[in-house]
Amino acid sequence: MAEPTEPDKPVVKDLTGKIGKYEIVRPLGKGAMGQVYLAHDTVLERDVALKVMVAQIADDPELKQRFEREARAVAKMTHPNVVMVFDLGSHTDGSPYIAMELLKGQDLQKAVRMPPPLPLERKVAIIVQVLAGLAHAHQAGIVHRDIKPANIFIQEDGSVKIMDFGVARLTTASMTGTGNIVGTADYMSPEQVQGKKVDGRSDLFSVGCMLFELAAGRRPFHSDNLMAIFYKITHEEANFDLIPQGADYDALLPLLKKALAKDIDQRYQTAYQFAVDLREWLRAHSTTASTQNVLEQLVDLEAPTHAPLATTDAPGVSFSPTGVAGATVELGRGSSAAPRRPTLAPTRTGGRTVVDPAAGGTVRPGPTRVMPSPARPSPRPQPAPKASLLPIVAIGLALVAVGIAVWLVLRGQQAVTSPPVTQAAAPTPTPTPAPATPLPPPVTAAPAPTFAEPAGKAAVSLRAARSAFAAGDFERAVASAQQAVREDASNTTAAEILTKALAGQKAAVRVRAAEAALARNDLSAAEGEATAALQAAPWYGPAAQLGSRIEAARAQAQREGEAKALQARAAQVNAALNQAAASLQAKQYDAAIAAYEQALLLDPNNVAAQTGRQAAIGSKSMVEAAASGSRSVAPAHAFVEGRTDKKGAEGASGLVGFEDSAGVPVKKGTQAAELPGSIRFEANPASPKAGERYKVSVFFVNEGQQPIQLSAMSVATTVDGKRQSGSLPPMATTAAPGARSLVFQTPGDQLWKEGTTAWTMELTLRTPKGETYRNTLTWK
Repeated sequence: MAEPTEPDKPVVKDLTGKIGKYEIVRPLGKGAMGQVYLAHDTVLERDVALKVMVAQIADDPELKQRFEREARAVAKMTHPNVVMVFDLGSHTDGSPYIAMELLKGQDLQKAVRMPPPLPLERKVAIIVQVLAGLAHAHQAGIVHRDIKPANIFIQEDGSVKIMDFGVARLTTASMTGTGNIVGTADYMSPEQVQGKKVDGRSDLFSVGCMLFELAAGRRPFHSDNLMAIFYKITHEEANFDLIPQGADYDALLPLLKKALAKDIDQRYQTAYQFAVDLREWLRAHSTTASTQNVLEQLVDLEAPTHAPLATTDAPGVSFSPTGVAGATVELGRGSSAAPRRPTLAPTRTGGRTVVDPAAGGTVRPGPTRVMPSPARPSPRPQPAPKASLLPIVAIGLALVAVGIAVWLVLRGQQAVTSPPVTQAAAPTPTPTPAPATPLPPPVTAAPAPTFAEPAGKAAVSLRAARSAFAAGDFERAVASAQQAVREDASNTTAAEILTKALAGQKAAVRVRAAEAALARNDLSAAEGEATAALQAAPWYGPAAQLGSRIEAARAQAQREGEAKALQARAAQVNAALNQAAASLQAKQYDAAIAAYEQALLLDPNNVAAQTGRQAAIGSKSMVEAAASGSRSVAPAHAFVEGRTDKKGAEGASGLVGFEDSAGVPVKKGTQAAELPGSIRFEANPASPKAGERYKVSVFFVNEGQQPIQLSAMSVATTVDGKRQSGSLPPMATTAAPGARSLVFQTPGDQLWKEGTTAWTMELTLRTPKGETYRNTLTWK
């Protein structure tokens, strides 16, 4: 995690023991907003990385929102190059935490410093994986805003993860506001430095800075002065003379210059375009065996479904991505049409597959290899394959296959009447707060089907069918497979692709129905549709992902229900406390005790209910002892509350409009009208002993129908004849109708002195109208 760049770093204290359901094992590192620990999930029995915000930052609502936004932003993404978030919660001290997947390896900042030095092609392969993760994030409307080597993690298997979306900005929200500069100075874009609104192209500038540093060994705009860095980023070009000489570096230079263009419209417009160009470079310049192994791994690089920004045609390339072992995804050829976004990942387990640069992008089993780059970026025209002659002895078998093929074609034509599967991105669910209990891990799709090498008369149609199938375009796959059946009725691969593509169509229809059910919060219907989709095509990725989304929606509904229950219980507790206060005022001690006990049933740790109940019991005992004529049953000493003395403003008690006249004297009132308020004391404990800690809380109870303003307060305490007094503002300046408002409280660490024989506290409250309320608490 990145170290804080601010001058005053928050104090980060190592934690031990248990946080929620997570057992702390050991610290992993300190980040800009807290500490990261290796922890063990005691419920799901797995190790996680637990990021806990420091308590000082947790007290800042804006920073706390920023931390929680990190979890929600990342949790909505599922991509092999983005760190996975499992859970969000709060520690007992209020510090929020997120539980993430545990990564093993080191960040890029450390990796480039470790011997032996990484070859250039390995560095470029790492950047391609970063761009793959960013392409996914940008499609979800998320801009990272702090791309730097410390936030790029290289796992032990060579795959790359983007970390720390803590300063990510949801482009559909405005929480951070225009003008806020967030990020690490050396890798910030010109528009970010200038405080302008940023989009995904800002991240691409940061990636360009990283790639420059990896190639040249120096940051492109570094300086010892922060303002100098900002000036260089906005006004000076990077010193491209620092890039080493050589054919590999010369070929990389135009890509670097485009990524570091200060004019945002001259820069790469999407992470997809940038990755395509780097992949073309890799295909032409990767030579080492280690790089070849890296290139065998998978990266889900996603072409945008539509161009949100101005785009330029990218050279066509068959992409054999890096990341997790599995099949490859064809990026497509450059054209004026926006490239399609693959919604179905090819096989991720079992035998490896590759993409053929020939027309249609053939996927074939066997060892992965990087196809040589064509001499020019435009696709080579593919000659039509020559018709192959079938042996005479196979004529009989072919005639039998024709009947099977006709049946498959008719079946396929019936199936394709369903709505076609489009490549538009699935609706992104509204990000919701992570639940207190972790979501179950996403359902893993079954391995995607693999098909034999196309051969025979239908090879071209089969390649097109397989390419469409790998991209999730089942409608086109069905059409191409049907054409292959017509061209070569004996080709079993064509029949297999046709069957799988029809199943994919059905699953895609079910997925759309499930998403519609999710949108209207019909979770049962969504679960049924998701199950039907997986039954139709167990390998269909979007169907497997629905499980996590349904569980998240169900957890959100549960959280909302719990929040409503908490609010209702809080209202019941307040009502019971108010009822108790009113009963005490009316000297109805049994009713007061019962009301306090009702509040404690709802909230056993409520301090006001605990102290109030003790005071009510003490007052009841005193009254009963006095009534029976014997004080022996009363406590030797206890706090006793007096009656509130109320006075209106001076002059308000007279008769307005009357004056003394001859023979008719007018007497002015001697007492103001009853004011709708009273002062209540709560002492804990009600009968303190020598050396025992005690605390006195004073409340103002508004018994009227209108708010009462409180402007001044004086407190006088007399202990064994020694009086101390002073004036201070009340803790509450407005008392709502029917509410108890805390106006004064003694420190909770005071000790009751041995030998105390007399103790009295007198508190006086004044209103802006000149009204006064006075009451006394006496230890007797």
